Amino acid sequence: MLVELDIKNFAIIKALKIRFQEKMTVLIGETGAGKSILIDAVSLLMGGRGQKEMIRSGEDKALVTGLFDLGEQAKQISLLCDEYGLPHDDNQLVISRELATKGRNIVRINGQLTTINVLREVGNYLVDIHGQNDQQILMNQDRQIDLVDNYAPSDLKEELSAYQDNYYKWKKLTDQLHHLRQDAQELAQRQDILQFQNDELEAANLSDPKEDEKLEDEFNELNNYQKIADAVHYFVQLYDDDEHGIETLLGDAQSAAGDLTEFSNKFNDFAKTVDDGVYALSDARSELSSLMDQMDFDEERFQEVTNRLDLLNSLKKKYGPSLEEVLKFYQNVQKELAQFESGGLDEEEIQKKISLLESKMTKQAEKLHFIREQVAHKLEGQIKQELADLYMEKARFAINFDQTKTFTPKGTDEIAFLIAPNPGEDLMPLVKIVSGGEQSRLILALKAIFSRVEPVGTMIFDEIDTGVSGRVSAAIGQKMHSIGQDKQVITITHSPQVAAAGDQRYLVAKEVKGGATFTQVKPLAQDETVTAIAQMMAGSNITTAAKQNAIDLINSFNKRT
Repeated sequence: MLVELDIKNFAIIKALKIRFQEKMTVLIGETGAGKSILIDAVSLLMGGRGQKEMIRSGEDKALVTGLFDLGEQAKQISLLCDEYGLPHDDNQLVISRELATKGRNIVRINGQLTTINVLREVGNYLVDIHGQNDQQILMNQDRQIDLVDNYAPSDLKEELSAYQDNYYKWKKLTDQLHHLRQDAQELAQRQDILQFQNDELEAANLSDPKEDEKLEDEFNELNNYQKIADAVHYFVQLYDDDEHGIETLLGDAQSAAGDLTEFSNKFNDFAKTVDDGVYALSDARSELSSLMDQMDFDEERFQEVTNRLDLLNSLKKKYGPSLEEVLKFYQNVQKELAQFESGGLDEEEIQKKISLLESKMTKQAEKLHFIREQVAHKLEGQIKQELADLYMEKARFAINFDQTKTFTPKGTDEIAFLIAPNPGEDLMPLVKIVSGGEQSRLILALKAIFSRVEPVGTMIFDEIDTGVSGRVSAAIGQKMHSIGQDKQVITITHSPQVAAAGDQRYLVAKEVKGGATFTQVKPLAQDETVTAIAQMMAGSNITTAAKQNAIDLINSFNKRT
């Protein structure tokens, strides 16, 4: 459950810290006070999209932090933390999101940086947020089969796991068979291309991924041999000239430096430095001569290096860009050719394997269908009862089964939730329900059932009671209160009946100070609750009668619970 929410510089909120309790919490307040901003902040902690516009005007960054008590979700979240290298020491989890006007947005779990994708995966086990127009998984027909499966006993999950093992093997083989059954000429052309590439690369006799770099050095030396020889000759001539050569001049300099030492010892280091320089240049002259003696221009070798480099550069253009990549490409060509040659793509053999798997999957899919039908029958009765509690007792609800044309990861069942809200209407998919009030009640009925098997510890409803009033609002409040006995429920409402159903209530209010807007949240005591609910029923003119009506409403709910 969500224990604490700490918000700084988010939307119109400057700084706000709110602690939540177990069971059902109701957030009330005028429109625009910032109630939905609190939900947006929680959504951000679940991996919702962060935008710079969410940062309070005039601020550089916004920070939202949430403290969660993991409860039944502790084991699964601990496994996720281990998988992604996140710390976890106890039964609590701290999530923070930082949005900045400049630079990257930051996500932390238990103080450690992580990614949005990891946050979303963890968030799946923490909070389920249902907004006024949010259809989510309940209204998504493609996901309704998951709801049935989640509600099913463990034997379905075991059967489904065994089926999926075979399914993914089958999928791999059918993809491979499809590849084989492509145009035969295309396959033959592919093999010809591979064979040509293999022959070309084999003839190149590649082994050293650095061969081109070594040959480049040798080429540069051979290609510039004459320039090297001329430069060496020029240096030797400068050094060896009898009268004005470097050696003669340095000898004179060395003698002059030696003379200075005879006049004063302070020139000793200077003279030694000169001597060292003279000896170093003499050594360099000798080394240069030795290097030149080792060099020899070989026209035949030069042509070999040139041709080899041309070949390697050509291969790099085709298969590179580096020689190392060329070698990897060569290895892949050999592997693919070997697949052609070894019969690894034997169509007849693959078809046998596919047929065997299809036979197994057909039986497994039949078992899955049988279990789902039993679960669906039970669910239909429970959902009808939940709808009756919400004054939709005349609504018809059914779970429809169709067979898919081929195997899917879930078997061969196609499931759709159908409803006829009023007598005389045909059953139709949930998404085609037009009335907002009917949709809200249906969603709440489904939530009441599926909340028992959903992994989250907190369920948030953002004005789900919009479009209904009176006894229906009271029934919605009662239903959310019922869900709150198993899960933490946080709801935003403008309905006095729903507010009366809460276990605790918070007032969200907006205040303007110094030209700036601030949002504040405070828990309501019993007398404040009565006043707030009276205001919701009677408006700003709160009379003694209005307060008594509020007390009666709260008491009537307490009697029902």
